[in-house]
Amino acid sequence: MALTVSLASAQSVMSSFNEKGYGVVSGRIQYLGMYRNYENVKNGNASTLGGILGYITPAWAGLDAGLAYNYAGTLYDGGNSSLVANDNIDVLNEAWVRFTPSTAGLAGTTFTMGRKISNGEVFRADDYRQKSRSIQAVQIETRAIPDTALTVGHANKLSNWIDSGTRWEFNNLGNVFGAGYHTDGITWGEGVYTGIEKMEVALFNAYAWDVSNLLGTRVKYNAFDTTSFIFYYRHENDVGKAASQNTNAYGISLEQKVSGVTVEPGYFGVSGDNLRFQETTTGINHPLGVSMMIYPSMFAGGADTAFLKVTTKINRTALYALYNYTWQDKPAYNYDGQELDLVVRQSLMDSLSVALKFGVAKRDARKGGNDTTATDTRLFLTYVF
Repeated sequence: MALTVSLASAQSVMSSFNEKGYGVVSGRIQYLGMYRNYENVKNGNASTLGGILGYITPAWAGLDAGLAYNYAGTLYDGGNSSLVANDNIDVLNEAWVRFTPSTAGLAGTTFTMGRKISNGEVFRADDYRQKSRSIQAVQIETRAIPDTALTVGHANKLSNWIDSGTRWEFNNLGNVFGAGYHTDGITWGEGVYTGIEKMEVALFNAYAWDVSNLLGTRVKYNAFDTTSFIFYYRHENDVGKAASQNTNAYGISLEQKVSGVTVEPGYFGVSGDNLRFQETTTGINHPLGVSMMIYPSMFAGGADTAFLKVTTKINRTALYALYNYTWQDKPAYNYDGQELDLVVRQSLMDSLSVALKFGVAKRDARKGGNDTTATDTRLFLTYVF
């Protein structure tokens, strides 16, 4: 749902330079206009023009490096910027050095240090506005074990996708989680195993020092060529001096392909306390991690969510729809909620696309509350090179 064309997908205008062997240059220029209307909250609207310029050096003796500068400037500010989260950003989002050894026993292994976008089980890229989430970390990735992809690492800072305030900067993980104090970051490990016929099994553990420990699994079973079942389980508990937490999250969904359309109905539930590893912090590898507004509060403790996702592509047009209904079990969330997100993306040419997102959501208040409605509209015009 990022609604941007992959930087590697287009025939780049930099192809003639990149083919000379001096490294790879890539980039993106993107207009983003947003308007939000939240009942009982002041309306907000803003538009930005942003760019990404990236460069990866040639490899020498197994070493290469990469840089990516991310900028977005305000074209129009209609006020209430915290509601639309579409402000200015100015950050070196990637700056890494990578070593790929040639030793036979370490085939498929890399050692990386620095700022880099990560898109795995624990951290997600989530390119929702003008930038992807990025972490400052030391990490090892390997495929040396047959049918297995492993990653272990330690991150001490995170730059979020949210363009509001300073959340796009590389912040201490204590600030990212809203702990109110600095921490020693996140030490994590994750693995994906595909050696069992028709199955993909992911296991992951992330220890956020003095905040929370995450332990989870994701299992995908491809029952037939067009039918898959996906199971999720995540457990979080407090560690160190953090406030008490005990959270379990469960999910199950069916992925069915019918004549070019993928339909995914499912359930996601959270028991105990609120999730700390979720869309606004590290990301979450789950369909509910792409909600436009998170208006029903589906990551809250005591929330149960039923959802339906539908995606398809017709020639150069991509269509996406996500509906979820959430019912709450705790007095702090005195409402049940629902949200519908619709996306249309049109590829105008290999390197240029236009996309429209629209979301509408409602909270149905229980005794003593008021029903509220919210809408979210976004327009993207994206050019990649």
